[in-house]
Amino acid sequence: MTSPLNRFGMGARFVSADLLSEVDLGPLKQLVGEWESVPLTTTSPDGVVQPLAAGWNVISVPGNGNFVFEVIPYKENLKFSAVAVQAGNRGPVLGDTQFDQEIFGLFYEQQIVSVCNTDFCNSRGFSNGTVIHAETGLFLYITNYNGGFTIARLGTVPHGNALLALGASSETSNPGTKFFPVISSKAVNLDGSDLALLGYNDKIIGAPQFKDFNQVDPNAFLQSTLETIAGTGSITTMTTLEMSTNNPDATGGILNIPFIQSNVTATTLNATFWLENISGGSETELLQYSQTINLVFPPVGTVTPIVWPHITISTLKRTPAAVTAANAPGSTGVPQL
Repeated sequence: MTSPLNRFGMGARFVSADLLSEVDLGPLKQLVGEWESVPLTTTSPDGVVQPLAAGWNVISVPGNGNFVFEVIPYKENLKFSAVAVQAGNRGPVLGDTQFDQEIFGLFYEQQIVSVCNTDFCNSRGFSNGTVIHAETGLFLYITNYNGGFTIARLGTVPHGNALLALGASSETSNPGTKFFPVISSKAVNLDGSDLALLGYNDKIIGAPQFKDFNQVDPNAFLQSTLETIAGTGSITTMTTLEMSTNNPDATGGILNIPFIQSNVTATTLNATFWLENISGGSETELLQYSQTINLVFPPVGTVTPIVWPHITISTLKRTPAAVTAANAPGSTGVPQL
């Protein structure tokens, strides 16, 4: 049935795919399986139908002319294990009651590959087919003694970052398509106010690098993608997972290796995942997300630090193979993702 993971504290165990119904994964159960970028198309000025990326990476990095603004279209593979992990944390004994916490979670693995073939992407080292991000970790569902945070995400990135983001889930019926918040890729001061440096964001708010993508408010692309896929149909139910590394009166945060901490510090992460069930559209189920990581570094030639948003947005569909695998009995141990 299960195999031991460790024997520290209350220990932990793996729960195989055929026994997932016996554990409480809450809203995370909907994630089980493998997700890939949805196929999109656009029409060129001469009427030719061409592929259009469903994922976009927007980031400002130090470089000549104060900074370099990179917009990279990408495709993605995101896997959530069909094997759950169950863990327990032992708490204090108050009176005759032992306060123990129970946690269930899913392993995940994310790989993002550039689909950019412009001269700019080629010169920056992000040519078509280049892996631009890899991440592994756990999504956890915490039912008791959780301080109001029922969702936790533990992630590790090969650049030398580790994160703990906390949050919660919510359910909505018939949400429409206009629920995406407006976000901005413009640099701001540490307190969130606009920069006093005249024209500093011109590279960002100027001519778009890709005509189909709103590089100032990337969430606008999520909305237009959803409206294209839903067509005349509608979202019947939606589960929203919100998480952040920056929570008042709670733990969480990002840890960086010394080089990152000294140069381009990743300070906070805010992410929202939308699981959408669609009736009457070209897809029946979508996973969309918007994530902003704040990077802090001073403009070239200055010592005043500025917050630079690193934004990723994506729209994914469940792969047919993942649907079969998620329902297959007899899976044990940690899958090779």
